[in-house]
Amino acid sequence: APSMDDGWRGLALGLAAACAAYVAWRRVRRRPVLVLFDVDGTLTVPAQKAPDEIVRMLAALRAKPGYRVGIVGAGDFEKQQGQLGGPGLLTRLDYVFSENGVHAFRGEQLLHCKSIVDHIGAERWAEFEAGVDELLARVRTDAAALLREATGPDAAIGARGTFLERRMCTCNICVIGRTPTLSKSERAAFEVADRAAGLRARVLDELVERFGPDTPYGLAFAIGGQIGIDCAPVGWDKTFCLRFLPEGEYEAIHFFGDKTQPGQNDHELYVHERTIGHAVTSAEHTLERVRELFGC
Repeated sequence: APSMDDGWRGLALGLAAACAAYVAWRRVRRRPVLVLFDVDGTLTVPAQKAPDEIVRMLAALRAKPGYRVGIVGAGDFEKQQGQLGGPGLLTRLDYVFSENGVHAFRGEQLLHCKSIVDHIGAERWAEFEAGVDELLARVRTDAAALLREATGPDAAIGARGTFLERRMCTCNICVIGRTPTLSKSERAAFEVADRAAGLRARVLDELVERFGPDTPYGLAFAIGGQIGIDCAPVGWDKTFCLRFLPEGEYEAIHFFGDKTQPGQNDHELYVHERTIGHAVTSAEHTLERVRELFGC
């Protein structure tokens, strides 16, 4: 017959197992929540510095127990750092995913960096550059008309440059050129005029046909920001950042973006099964939604 000692031993083992299960449950329950933000159009007016309220919100959310904060944008790191408070950005955020996360940091640790040229090869890159130049030359008249509509009758597209901007990892195509820099109001006016005319959409369709996923180049294109078309190898959209976020590490991953419709550069991450997507229209809207959801 079982002894009294056996009974106590069984009870002790049962209690130990229950305690272990409770500790494991608490650990799972205490997994942090990660909140990721697009930059242009979500935290800032595109190409502009973020309002002080945004910088304070990021700091307050990060200081909140159980929360981690990061950004994932198409722009390069130096641009993002300049927009979000200046030097030291890596110390102020848990993750910085520049160029869709192809240039990725966790804190101050570099996680990944690879150039588009290295990925597709120098020969195909040269062919791509030549193809983009030829395509932009064909739409130059339409682009010049939109430029005048947005900036004034004296604007000359011949005085502009940086139609293909090669970043550290990805690139951006701009039918009206990125330099000299347009003012905030001029960029907004171009976006409105282009939406009506559909020029970027037409250029994007031809880029996909000539260099897209079903071609040897294997490139993906998306309307990005107010004046550009983002370009990266297939798979280098904003979901690229998820490979640095192991499943199970976070209780939830929230993502805030403004370009969330199909064909726009926040869409893939916004609808991904691992994220909770929040569509916003401006930095002010982002502040409002963060206050509602997280009390910051």
